[in-house]
Amino acid sequence: MTRISGCNMADLTTSIYSQWYPYKKVQAGFYDLTQAANIPRKVMDYLLDMPDEKYTPIDDNRYARTLLWKYLYYDEAHPEEQPLPTPQQKMSVLFNPDEPTKPPTDKGYRLYPQIFVLPSQTDGQTRIYCYMGRMIATSDFEVQLSVVFDVWTNYKLQANTKSVAYSRVDAITYLLMQAFHGVNMAGVGTFYFNRSKHGDCGSSIFDDGKSNVGRRLVLGLSVASETPNGPLENNTWPMGGNFFIQ
Repeated sequence: MTRISGCNMADLTTSIYSQWYPYKKVQAGFYDLTQAANIPRKVMDYLLDMPDEKYTPIDDNRYARTLLWKYLYYDEAHPEEQPLPTPQQKMSVLFNPDEPTKPPTDKGYRLYPQIFVLPSQTDGQTRIYCYMGRMIATSDFEVQLSVVFDVWTNYKLQANTKSVAYSRVDAITYLLMQAFHGVNMAGVGTFYFNRSKHGDCGSSIFDDGKSNVGRRLVLGLSVASETPNGPLENNTWPMGGNFFIQ
């Protein structure tokens, strides 16, 4: 790192150390999607529901993510009676782009952090696709994002649960709603289900015209700028403790 000497904040607004050089950003609080690229990863980490040094997932069907994983992982009847998949089992069905056609087990890939992979239209597994949807600019300082969940299953698995939840894709969709609606995800924002805030919020059904059926759930995500709204000279020091520049 190189320490900047002989500079003050006002100098940095138009100096070569400004990231907007040779121009000037007039307000620091204008939302710039700085954290948006992190959202899919955070959503996937939350969906995976993995243990850490303080937390162990509970095998209790009253927990939305627990029951969701049972409907996703087990194809047979009464998935709710099966044990919660282990961390290794969960990771084995997470799509690996380095081996797109070679899942590690015969379960295949079932959780995709992207919009579309062709085999989901022909194979008989239940699958969830999660990706960012439409973005709506509501002000200079706040944006309404959307997160889309596409839940697919084969018609043979759709109604074979023999449980209270007759429809597998409906059950997974409602569990996704329980798991996310109203949750404030640190560093991301708060998930909501309100069409007056984001016009895409809602749920709809679809199929591929062959043997797969599905349901789409779209949740809104309200994200505001975390930068104070003030003259830029108060917020223009380079990264590194507002003191150093790399």
